[in-house]
Formats: sequence, structure tokens, C-alpha cells
Amino acid sequence: MDRHKNPFTCYFCHKKIENDTEMGHTSVCGNVLIPCPNKCGSYIPRMEMPNHKKECLNRPGRSMTRLTTTTDTIETYDDALNTASLDRRFNNTSTRDVLERLQRDFQKLSTRLANYELSSSSNSSIDSRNNQDLDRIKYQNQMLLEWKKAVDYKLETLQQAMTSLDKARSESEYHWLSLQQKLSLLDKFRMDLDIAMDTFLKEQNYNRQANLEFAKNLDEFKDLFDQENASVNALWNEQKDIIDDIRKDVDGLKQVMDEQKAKNVSVIFDIKTISQIASETAEKLEIQDREFAKFRQQFDQLKLDLEILENLASADARTSTPGHLVWRITDFEAKMSKSKSSNSVLKSPIFYTHDFGYKVRILAYLNGLKKWKDRYALVSIHVLKGDFDALLKWPCHIEGTVSLRDQENSENPKNFAKHIVAKRQTGDEENEEPQESSFSYIFIPHGTLTKSQYLKNNEVFLEIRIEQNRRLLTETTL
Repeated sequence: MDRHKNPFTCYFCHKKIENDTEMGHTSVCGNVLIPCPNKCGSYIPRMEMPNHKKECLNRPGRSMTRLTTTTDTIETYDDALNTASLDRRFNNTSTRDVLERLQRDFQKLSTRLANYELSSSSNSSIDSRNNQDLDRIKYQNQMLLEWKKAVDYKLETLQQAMTSLDKARSESEYHWLSLQQKLSLLDKFRMDLDIAMDTFLKEQNYNRQANLEFAKNLDEFKDLFDQENASVNALWNEQKDIIDDIRKDVDGLKQVMDEQKAKNVSVIFDIKTISQIASETAEKLEIQDREFAKFRQQFDQLKLDLEILENLASADARTSTPGHLVWRITDFEAKMSKSKSSNSVLKSPIFYTHDFGYKVRILAYLNGLKKWKDRYALVSIHVLKGDFDALLKWPCHIEGTVSLRDQENSENPKNFAKHIVAKRQTGDEENEEPQESSFSYIFIPHGTLTKSQYLKNNEVFLEIRIEQNRRLLTETTL
């Protein structure tokens, strides 16, 4: 509780207070000005209030004797409580007694105040002359409420002090128990130390006897060692002769190993030569494998091109018109398998963008190219060398729509369509694969391509329509 008590100088008595709070000292300071309880309008120092009450013009008559006595009793308890708050040597029992006594007195005062208010309210209706007494009673009630606030504050302070005292007592009991435990541990340690001392003395005696026996055994061992040393010297001489013989044998063996080492070097050189020849042969075989795979891919592509030519020879002329092509891809599963194994490309029949226009065909990589493999089919426009290229404008710009035709819903088909663009400097017969950075190819997901509405009877239909815009139609001078 001392952490709340900082030294200060009282405003009324001008004294330096060190052992009390500012509120606690103000509640007991004799120089504090307080209003006259008789409501005469004067503010009197607390220590001179009894003399002023005797001389006050508004002092109460006989009817207010009991109320004045009650007020004096309140001030007496207030002073007693302030005195108790200044005492720092109180114990737990006396503090509880003070609290109980204050609570009992406060209940009595509350009962009296209620009786006074009741009697005052009844008398006010009878006699108008008691208005002044009522005002005084109200003033006394206000003073009682203020006193109650101060008492509550002091009760709270005392309760905090009791809490701190209980806490300190519990801590003291805890320290005492801890001290008792440490003392018991100390006694146990002393007992253990005595036992250890007894054990140490016994071990010391035992070690002395063991040292004596060890010294005796050591002497016997020295005699035995001398005998053994003589035997070892004799054996060492014999072993030395044997070692010399072994050394001669080792020298002969070393000469044989040198000869064998020379032979091994020759064998290792032959092995390295054979290994080099084998690695060169393996590289040649690997190159041949790559060339064979490339040849096989070309063979598959040539076979596919031959099949396309056969289809073109037997195809009806109505499958294509200038700017429009319907491409029927048969044996879809076999062609997809070839595309996965050899990256083969499907080529559509050749058609023209418009009358006397650009010669084009559609390339289809069913398994995709590069990073798009195994996920998308790649479709692009390939511009070929045509008969009218000398009369056309280059580079060309061709736009159109590629549609994967719906084979189930003929009345309301849901075709998969995408816009396609082709830009070429000149017609080209060799470079078929489009560049990844261009917009001359579209993607058809495998999941879409293999749906039942598009893939039926192991065949699909791709429809290509070239946009006949003004820009395209003005590309020719015919």
C-alpha cells in the first residue's frame, strides 16, 4: 500500500506529509474549510467547527438535538476511520473489528436518516414552519452521503490492506514451509554424508590391503618378467634369421611383380583401345538409330501423303470450292497413334482462297507440337506455291474459320469453331511447321476432339471457310 503514498505539501496547513495520501490527510486536516452544517453560509476550519456551532445563528433547537448528535457521531467515526488509516502497525483482527463496527454504525445511521426523512415529510404537510428544518435535514443528508463516499473509499483501502496482509501471510507460510523442507533436506544430507564417510573409511582400509597385495604380486611379476625376457631374446634371434630369409623372398617376389606390372600396363592399353573402339561403335549405332527413326518418320509421312493423294484422286470435286473446304479424316484412331509415335502431319486437299487466288491446304498435327504434345491438336494454314503467285500481292494475309463439325445434331449443330489467320511472305512447299509466335494455328483440345458428337464411325469432319473480305479480293490483279 505504500506505493500510493508520495510526499506532498498540504494546501491548507502547509505541512509536508510523507506517511499519508492526499485524500486521507484532507479528510482529517483541521485547517480544511467546511461549510456550516446549519446552512448559515459560512465556511469554518474543521478544528473550529465545534465553537462555531455554539455561536451559529442558525443553530438547531431542541427538535434537532438528536440530528446534531448524529452528525457529531458521523464526524467522530470519520476521524476514527482516518486515524485508523494512518496507523501502519495494525493487525488483521483489529482491522476486521473496525470494519464490522463501521458497517453496523452505517446501517444505524441509514435507518435514522430514513426515519428523519419520513418524519420530515409528514411534518411538512402539517406545519409550514418546518421548511427550514427540512432544508437542514437535506443538507445533513448530503453531508451523510459525502461521508458515505469517504467511508467507502477508506473501506476499500482497508480491504486492499487486508488482501495484501493475507498475501504476505501466505507468502510467509510458503517460505516457512520451504525453509522446513530445506532443513529436512539438510538433515538428510548430513545422514547421507555420515554414511558416505563410513563407506569411505571402509574403502580406504580395503584399498590399503589391496595395495599391499599388489606390491607383493608386482615383485613376483618382475621375477617372471626377467625370465620371460630371456626367453623372448632367444626367440627374437631365431625370428631375426627367419625375417632375413623372408626379406630375400620378398625381393624376388617384387621383381616378379614388376614384370607382371609391365604386362598389366600393356593389357590396360589394349583394353582402352578396345573401349574407345566400342564407344565409337556405340555412337555410330546411336546415329544410325536416329537416322533410322527419322527415316521411319519420313516413311510414315510419305505413306500418309500417298494415302492423301489416293484420297484426292478418288475424292469428289464437290468437297472443295474456292474459299471453302470440307475435309473428311478417316481412320482417326490409327492416324492419332501414328502422330504420337512419329509426329506425322495430316494434309488436307489443296484448294484456293478465291478464284485465281492463293493456293493453300490445311495441316493437322493430331498430337500437337513441342510443349502442346499429348494435350491439343494443332491446325494451321499452309500457303503453297501457286500458278498465280506472280500476279498476287505478297506478303499475304488470309483469315478464316475452322469448324469441327457436329455429326449428331443436324438440325441444330453445335460445331467447335475457331478463327484462324495466316501471314506468309511467299508460297512455300517445304517449310510446313508454323512458328510458335504466329497466329497461323489454332488449338483443339483432345477432350473435345474425341467427343462422340464430333468423332463418329472413327472419322471427323473439318470445315474451312476463308473470309472473302475486300482486302483479300483485292490481292489479285486478275
